[in-house]
Amino acid sequence: MTRWKKDEKEFDVKLTNDYAGSIICRVPKPILELLGKPSGIRFVISGKKIVVEAGTKK
Repeated sequence: MTRWKKDEKEFDVKLTNDYAGSIICRVPKPILELLGKPSGIRFVISGKKIVVEAGTKK
């Protein structure tokens, strides 16, 4: 299990192909805690940037 430094600000994560057209990514615990431990996350394309928000899976 990966352990993150206390005040880490950048997180590199591995992407795994599930061979069904999607990629699996584990979200670091510090990020989930900052998002309020949501039941899902939302990726929003805003111009040339991608925003990650807390959300619920529909």
